Amino acid sequence: MPGSYIDHVIWGVSGAAGDFNPDSAIYKYWRELRAQGRMLGVPVSPEIDTDVGVQQAFSSGGVIGWDPESGAYLASDA
Repeated sequence: MPGSYIDHVIWGVSGAAGDFNPDSAIYKYWRELRAQGRMLGVPVSPEIDTDVGVQQAFSSGGVIGWDPESGAYLASDA
């Protein structure tokens, strides 16, 4: 499912400008969590490479991570 226009706007004004990728596993997982009623807020960082994979922070304090073995997962749920 492609990203919606509003998601593109959210990503653009939230400090993650230029990083909106509707094919990103982190973005898809964020949408999945949102559909389940779990609101992480808006992204406040770009996707960052770390020692444990790629991570992205959200305004709630939560972090979604991704690695090739596990896929996307909730790394921190503030």
